[in-house]
Amino acid sequence: MIGRGGACPSRRAGEGRPSPARAHARSARDAMRALGAAALVLVSSQARAADAPRYDPRSTAAAPCGVGTPPPGHVSPELRPSAPGLALTVRQDGSRLCYVADGVADAPVIRVRQGAELSITLRNEIDDPAAIEAAVAPGRLQVPNGRVPHVPGFYDVVPGMHHPVTGATNLHVHGFAVPPVAPQDDVLTVCTDPAVGPATCGQRAFTYRWRVPADMPEGLYWYHPHVHGEVQAQMLMGLTGAIVVEGPEDDARRAAGIGERVLVVRQTQDLDAGRAPAASMTAAAPEANAASSAHAPPDTAIDTAHELLCTSNAGIDQLSLNDTAVPIGDPPDAAFAHYEIAPGAREVWRVLNAATDAFLDLALVDQDGRPLPLQVLARDGSPLRDDAGARLRPPPTTASQAVPPAGRIELLVAAPPPGVRAYLVTHAVDTGCAGDRLPERRLAMLTAGPAASASPASPASSVSSARAASVKARPRAAVPTKAASRPGAPPMRAQADFFSGLLARKTDRTRVIAFAEYPRPGDEDRIDFYIVERRPGARLVPYMMGDAPTITVDAGTTEEWVIENWTNELHTFHIHQVHFRVLEIDGEPVAQPPLLDVVEVPYATAAGYHAKDGPVRPGRVRVKMTFPASLAGDIPFHCHLVDHEDNGMMAVLRVLPPASR
Repeated sequence: MIGRGGACPSRRAGEGRPSPARAHARSARDAMRALGAAALVLVSSQARAADAPRYDPRSTAAAPCGVGTPPPGHVSPELRPSAPGLALTVRQDGSRLCYVADGVADAPVIRVRQGAELSITLRNEIDDPAAIEAAVAPGRLQVPNGRVPHVPGFYDVVPGMHHPVTGATNLHVHGFAVPPVAPQDDVLTVCTDPAVGPATCGQRAFTYRWRVPADMPEGLYWYHPHVHGEVQAQMLMGLTGAIVVEGPEDDARRAAGIGERVLVVRQTQDLDAGRAPAASMTAAAPEANAASSAHAPPDTAIDTAHELLCTSNAGIDQLSLNDTAVPIGDPPDAAFAHYEIAPGAREVWRVLNAATDAFLDLALVDQDGRPLPLQVLARDGSPLRDDAGARLRPPPTTASQAVPPAGRIELLVAAPPPGVRAYLVTHAVDTGCAGDRLPERRLAMLTAGPAASASPASPASSVSSARAASVKARPRAAVPTKAASRPGAPPMRAQADFFSGLLARKTDRTRVIAFAEYPRPGDEDRIDFYIVERRPGARLVPYMMGDAPTITVDAGTTEEWVIENWTNELHTFHIHQVHFRVLEIDGEPVAQPPLLDVVEVPYATAAGYHAKDGPVRPGRVRVKMTFPASLAGDIPFHCHLVDHEDNGMMAVLRVLPPASR
């Protein structure tokens, strides 16, 4: 999507706080358009399924990314790279990109042990960069956007520029606590050139060698491209995959006979790309004066008068589960993956949200919409532990679980009662009046079945033809606050990991990091996105590839960052290399601060012109993180709605090694 998208911590559609007073409500016509679009997508998807060729993932010269789409219940191949490593080739078939391993165009789930070395040689065979550009091409505005005027007391807003697509690609191992230097997780200077066009990277292939720390948390991670300006298009076209870092807990679950499934939610469509509205919507005319600076000190205020306001995003973007399209509406059960768990048994479901900008609000419900319990084991690759490393085992909960773009959650799922059809659903999410529409959808069906022949590598995939009842809204989960034992679970014990002791560390510095967005000047429907440390004299400048670091810290220091969202849509905050503890959301302390690598940041709300902090109150999240010497280098941080990142909402933090002090 070009300049649209959003994220919201723990808010469901219709349950959030009111959007800013200056923002108008979406029209009934837009709602009808959305319903019509959903019905059209359902009908057309059913027609496509009937006419679709048989799925064959083999990569050939005639079909570089294979043929057809996987049936419901598809299981991605799993690979445990041997000592020589894994060869992973990026191939293109028109509007599709794919990772090919061992001749199969199906992004593998890569498994690696704590303390091991993971080696992957990435080769770029992209042969049509223009098709990548077309995937996110903007529409043309009937009324061009003007520049944001300079107003004393407010940060100057510098317009961005389009990053031309080159077809270059690289590989980021999301969540890995490895150095941001080659041949490990350097996404700023390492890339590979496509099969055609200029050789700006100087190489068609690159061999990555990641040394997984022995104390890096075991859990679900993932890989995707990270060439700035091209991330959204390459992900939409197919370039994402899961990584499972295994450790003692995996061994204990296997010994106990507990199987697992890896479920990857992807986004394959962005309906806002290429649309042509009359004009972008801001609160002020291009030459109008910005809001009064009386409520903020000079040169430290965010101009909210010229930011993007509400939009008429009536489309519903397509999602997939393990590359099978997720239906919209109320389709027959045969449209879903159908999983079976033996009565009385349990499985671990590892869920990766690899969507470009879609938020998930996951729950398990029965055919009548009643919630069923789930037990949360881990988030963002980190088993739930307190600051000392003691394992937390919150009891099963029926509250839904928020998973933002790039987020992961690992759940212990029990077989439903015999005769009950259970559904894994994602509830509707309110992303703010400038964000995307995210309606409720069912992702998969679960029933109690015979003793599973399914193993972690081959879950069951039978289907049913019964129809599901509508799914009712349920409250979303709070952050887990209690530890509880669970029969059959691996024993609880203190086990310090890479990030243990973070809360106990002295905070050396606190920073305030602000998010903002403004329509880009000109007649293209593009939005510039900004991330800036609030300090006197700063300017809002969208990130361009090669920009110098904006923050420099000494290795070994610990900081708290307050992330402010001054926009009318929800964002996320992600930083490479490190995890952080979430201390507060909108000023409210978080019980048992979770260890995450991506967090949702609430959208701004109207506070009134007589409010102490001004008429607009930003959404705020406070996080705490430390920067060890082993991770010295240049570390990107950004919004993980990747079109926001591509269009400027990214910056770089430099961690200085001890020798350079």
